[in-house]
Amino acid sequence: MVVEDKKKKILESALKLFIEKGIDNTSTSLISKEAGVATGTLYLYFETKVDLISELGTSIQEESLESFLDLIESSVGYESLEKFWHERVEWGVNNPDKYKFMIQFKSSPYNIKNTNVKIPDHEKKLLNLIEDGIKNKILKDLPSKYISGFFSAHVVFTVEYIIQTKTKERKIFFETFFDGIKYTN
Repeated sequence: MVVEDKKKKILESALKLFIEKGIDNTSTSLISKEAGVATGTLYLYFETKVDLISELGTSIQEESLESFLDLIESSVGYESLEKFWHERVEWGVNNPDKYKFMIQFKSSPYNIKNTNVKIPDHEKKLLNLIEDGIKNKILKDLPSKYISGFFSAHVVFTVEYIIQTKTKERKIFFETFFDGIKYTN
């Protein structure tokens, strides 16, 4: 195996095992075995299991952010928020293992605010979109962090629901979310 292929295989194997067994229940020796490399080889690429987890989390986070970040810079309003929501949902539905890992990773002690992420400020950009929506009376005058949290929780539930039920429906789910935050006189 070529050097980068070994590293990629280790990361893929770690992802698979973290989803199946959980982060804490997966040893580096099990990851090495699954990847078809010696445990010592794993340590050539990652000094510790925490380094492996961090790199996997960072790479998946960057991949997920790249797919939609430019959408929230273009305009304010229903359409921008809808595009942003749909991109987040579709990324999760199309990448279920990576999505499941990110849910685990975000709530784990391994998710130390990662300064290695190459696409920073995604949360800030969403908050700016929300704040502009509030200012322009498109969204209710609620704390922007509350709306952002509601957005994230709704995306998580929607992705899980779509994966479980295999439904093709999307629009009504977004509309249900938006009905909870839209400005009314």
